[in-house]
This record gives sequence, structure tokens and C-alpha cells, in this order.
Amino acid sequence: MKPKTDAQEPTEVKAPVKLIEGMKHLRVLEKRMGQQNQRINEYAALVSTEKPHFNNETAQKKEVQQLIQSNMDLVEEYLRTKRAVERTNLATVVAMGKKKYTISDLLVLKRNLEPLVTKTFEALNDRMAQVKMTQMQRVSGDQVITINRMYDEAEKWKQLRYWQELFHEIDSRLEVVNATTDLITE
Repeated sequence: MKPKTDAQEPTEVKAPVKLIEGMKHLRVLEKRMGQQNQRINEYAALVSTEKPHFNNETAQKKEVQQLIQSNMDLVEEYLRTKRAVERTNLATVVAMGKKKYTISDLLVLKRNLEPLVTKTFEALNDRMAQVKMTQMQRVSGDQVITINRMYDEAEKWKQLRYWQELFHEIDSRLEVVNATTDLITE
């Protein structure tokens, strides 16, 4: 069986139109480069007693160079597509409730800030004060010690619910926005 060459594959790839297509295209490019890297590895060297995968060593060297060039072309295509995705994420505004966010904002909220915001409200508790109170009661004798909260418990839960609902809504909104938003190209 003759080895698969890059020349046998179509080189023209339809440019992505929607944001979701651009993101999927990036994964396809990564996969294609990985597959070509495997072929480069296979064809890059021969043992002197081994028969070349292609007609002769010159043809095999040419194939290795074509695969390398193809990957370099895919790097450029990847960067173009990635820039278009990022440009689209920065320019597309999504209204959620009374606020407006860019797609980029929503991604940062979901990927980076969700755990920090959640921990902010989880940190509003009296556990540390309870530990201190237990220690103080041992040494204070009959003195009455109480805990004074520096926050409103109802407000804490209201804010936590707001943020949890926002993070949930981000997931569903991004699905729709990614499928319906045109990719902004240069």
C-alpha cells in the first residue's frame, strides 16, 4: 500500500463562517498537524538497509519537506482563524439581564472568575469567629461572648444565587451566540 501523501489531500479548506465553526476549525487544524507530525516522524529517517517509503530517498526527502511546509501553512491558517475568533469574542456584545458583556467577558467570568466569586460568598461565614469564641471562653471564665456577623446572611444568599444563575445562563447563552454569530475576519 502506498503511503498517504499530503499532495493526495485537498489543500483548499472552506473558511469558517460562524464563530462555532471557527473554534471547531482550530481543533481540526491541530489534529491535522498532529497527524502530519506522525508522518514526518515516520518518513524523516531510514536505516541504510530499509527501502524508502516512496520511490527513492529523494522522493521521500521531498515528501518530508512538503509535510513540514504544509504544517507551517497550517500554523498561519491557525493564527488567522484564532485572531478572527478572538476579534469576534471581543467585538460581540451580549445582553444578560441589565448588563452587557462581550463574549470574551463571559468566557473570563466562566473560566476564571466563577470559582473566585463563589468562594467570595462562601467565605462569608462565622466559622473563624466560632473557633476564636471557643478559645476565648476557656480563658474568660463567666464572661458572655457572642459572635457579631459583619455581613447580612440574606444578602449573602441573594448575591450567591444571582451569580450562580448568571454562570448557568452564560453556558446556555454562549451555545446560542457561538452558533449564530458571524466570524469577524480581517
